[in-house]
Amino acid sequence: MNKMSAKLTNKPHRKIISSQEIKVALLVFLLAAFVRAAYLYDSSDNPTFSAPIVDSLTYDQMAKDLLKTGSLTQEFFWHPFFYPLFLSVTYKLSNSSILTVKIIQTLLGSLTSVLAYFLGKNLFSKTVGVLSGVFVALYMPLVFYDGELLAACWSAFWVVNLMLVLIKTAEKPNLCASFALGLFAALSIITRPEFLPFSAAALIWLVFVWIRRHTNPKKIALCLLLLLAGFLSIASPVAFLSYRTVGKASFLPQSGGINLYIGNNPNYKETINIRPGMAWQKLTELPANYGIKDRFKAEQFFSDKALNYIRTQPASFLKGMLYKSTQFLSSRETPRNIDIYMFRKWSSLLKIGLWKLGRFGFPFGLLLPLAVIGLIFNWRKVCAPLWLFLVLYPASVILVFVASRYRIPTIPLIAVLAAAGCTTIWHLFQSRNWAKLTAALLIILTIAISTSLAGPFSAEQLNYEPELYYGLGDSLGKQGHTAEAIDAYSMAVTLRKDYVEAQNNLALLLVDAGRFDDAIEHYRIALKADPNSARLYEDFGVALFKQGKVNDAVEYYRKAIEIEPDKAPYYDNLGTAFLRLNRISEAMQCYSKSVELNPNDPISQSNLANILVIQGQLSQALEHYEISLSLKPDDAETLNNTANTLALLGKLSEAAIKYNEALRIAPNDAGTYFNLAVCFEKQGRTWEAIGAYQKALTLDPQNKRAQQALERLSRPKPLNP
Repeated sequence: MNKMSAKLTNKPHRKIISSQEIKVALLVFLLAAFVRAAYLYDSSDNPTFSAPIVDSLTYDQMAKDLLKTGSLTQEFFWHPFFYPLFLSVTYKLSNSSILTVKIIQTLLGSLTSVLAYFLGKNLFSKTVGVLSGVFVALYMPLVFYDGELLAACWSAFWVVNLMLVLIKTAEKPNLCASFALGLFAALSIITRPEFLPFSAAALIWLVFVWIRRHTNPKKIALCLLLLLAGFLSIASPVAFLSYRTVGKASFLPQSGGINLYIGNNPNYKETINIRPGMAWQKLTELPANYGIKDRFKAEQFFSDKALNYIRTQPASFLKGMLYKSTQFLSSRETPRNIDIYMFRKWSSLLKIGLWKLGRFGFPFGLLLPLAVIGLIFNWRKVCAPLWLFLVLYPASVILVFVASRYRIPTIPLIAVLAAAGCTTIWHLFQSRNWAKLTAALLIILTIAISTSLAGPFSAEQLNYEPELYYGLGDSLGKQGHTAEAIDAYSMAVTLRKDYVEAQNNLALLLVDAGRFDDAIEHYRIALKADPNSARLYEDFGVALFKQGKVNDAVEYYRKAIEIEPDKAPYYDNLGTAFLRLNRISEAMQCYSKSVELNPNDPISQSNLANILVIQGQLSQALEHYEISLSLKPDDAETLNNTANTLALLGKLSEAAIKYNEALRIAPNDAGTYFNLAVCFEKQGRTWEAIGAYQKALTLDPQNKRAQQALERLSRPKPLNP
C-alpha cells in the first residue's frame, strides 16, 4: 500500500484536458447515449415501461405524494433519501413524466461511461480508458437499470466521481476538490448507505497519504474542514428533515435493522425470498407480536435478532456469508423482486447483450475474469481507493443480502480493470509470450467456470412472471386504471392460480367494480391456498358486507379475529357489521376493543363516539370525537358529528364553529349546511339560517326539509294585536 500511495501522490498533476481527449469523451458519450436511447425505444412495449412496479412504484408514489401534499412522509426516511427526492424534483419540472426521468438517467449513464474513460486513462493508459468507456456504454445490465426508476444508475455515477476526485485530492491537496469529495461522499451514502464504510476508509487513507507526503498540517486541516463542510452540506439537511419528520436525526435509512435481519437469521434463504404482499407485511409486523409498536424500537428489535444470531450461531452466519459472497460473484444476475432476464422478451438489445448459457451468465461472467487479469498483471498500477471500494462495498452488501442491482456500483470499476485485462492479453499476444498468455486464458476460464457453478440460488428458483403482472396490477390500480389493473391481476392468477396476494387484490377490485360473485370466487380460491390468512377472511367479510350479506360478513370477521385477535381494524369492521344489524351492545364492545388495541386510530375513535351518541352518552362521545380530531384534524365527517353532539348538548355557538370548520374542508356538503342552518335557527340567527338553508338547497335541490324550513322562515310573522 505504501508503494501505491507514493506512486499515486507523486504523479504529475495536469489541469488541462486536451482536445483529443474531449473528442474521445464525446464519442464515448454518444455511443452510450445511442445504446441507451435505442434500448428505451426497443423496450417501450414492456408493460411496466410507464407503470413502475415494486420498488420503482414505491419511489414513484413517494415522489407524487410529496408534490401533492408538499410535505415529506416517513417513507422518505425508511428508504435511502436521495432517489425519491430526485424523482420529486424531476416530476415537478416535467409534470410527472416517467419518460423524462428515463431520459435524464440515459444521459447520466452516458456521463458515467465518460467518467470511466477518464478513470481508466488516468490509472492505466488511453487505450484502457477508451475500452473502459466502451465497456460501461455497452454493459446491458447498466443500460437496463438506467431505464428503471431505481437508484442503481446514480450509484454507478457517484462511485466514478468519488474515485476521480479522491485520486485528484490525494495527488495534490485542493480546497475545491476536498469540498467536492465530501459532497460526493454524502450524496453516495444517501443514495446507497453501503458507501459509508468505503467513505470512512477512504478518508483515513487520504489523511495517511497527505501526512506521508509531508503536506503542510494547516493545509491538511483546512482541506479536512472543507471536506467535512461538503459532507455536512448534504448530510445535515437530511438529518434535520429526518428529525422533523420521524423524530430521529439520521441521514441513513431506517430500514437498516430489518434488512440486516433478512440476510442474517437461521432461515435467511427464506427471508431473502419474502415477496411483496402479505408475507412482507407479516414480517414487518413481527415486532408487534412482542408488543413493540414504536417504529424505532421495531428496527432495534430486528437489529438485535440479527446480532444475536451472529453471536450465538457463528458457523451458520459464516456459511450464510459464504453463500452470499458466491451469489455476489456469480456470473448470473440475481433477481430482487424483478428478474432482469424476463425483460429480454421485450428488447432485442437485451437478448443480445444479456443472456445465460446453462449456469454461465453474460456479460458479468466475462467482465469479472478479465478484471481479475487486469488486477493480477497490473496490480502496481491499481490505486488503493480502487482496492478499498472493491473490498468494502461488496462486503457491505454481502453482510445484508445480495441482488444484481446492488453490485451495479462496482461495474464501472470492474470495467476499468477488465479493460486493463484486455490490453494485457493483447500485449502478451503481440509479444508472443505464450506461457503468460496461456496462464491468463486459463485464469479467465477458471474464474468463468467457478463463478457459474454455484446455484441456482434460492432467489433464482422463483417464477417472477406472475409477480411482474401482480406488480403491474398494483401500479395500474394506484393510477386509477381499474380495468387494466383487473386484466393484469387476472394474468397473474392465470400464470399461478395459488397466488394468494394477486387473487386477493383482484377480488378487491372486482368488489369495487360491483362484480361481487366474481370477487367471492377469487376469495374462495385464495382461502383454499391459504386457509390461515386473517387478512383474506377480513377482506372476504368486507366484500360480503358491501353485497348486503351482513350476517355472513360477521362470521368471516370473527374468523379473522380468531386467527389474529390483536388486530384493531378487524374489531372495527365487526362493530360496523353489528351496528348495521342493530346489535348496539355488541357493536359497542367491538369499537371499544378496537380503540383499546389502537388508541391512535382516528376512525375507531370516531366510530366509538358515534355509538356512544346512539346510547345517549354525549359527553363521553365528545371526548372520543376530540381524540379522533387530534389525530386527523381535517376529517369533515368527524367535525360534523362533533358539531351535532355539541348541538345536542346545547352548546350551539361551539357547534356552529365546528360546522364551519367542516365546511372549509368539504364546502359542497349539503348536509352540513343544513345542520348549520338548524343551529343558527335555534340561536335565533334567522338571516344566517336562511342563507345556510338556501346553500343546502342549492347543493341538494331535493332536500325537502330545507325547502320546508325556508318556507317557514320566509313566511311573514303575524303582527301582535
